[in-house]
Amino acid sequence: MDPNVARRCHVLFGVSLLLLTIGIGYCVIVGTCLADFGVVVAGLFVGWVALFYCVGNATIWD
Repeated sequence: MDPNVARRCHVLFGVSLLLLTIGIGYCVIVGTCLADFGVVVAGLFVGWVALFYCVGNATIWD
């Protein structure tokens, strides 16, 4: 995998995990899950984009 593509994959997965951690952690600590629903959905969306981007640019397709 190209180093630039690998860096983007790491950043996308990192952002996804950060958003999910913030959203789910807020729900567990504060107890109100409706306020952070958008953060969890954004984290899931970024995670799926990262997965498709990384698999699409993997070296197994060459």
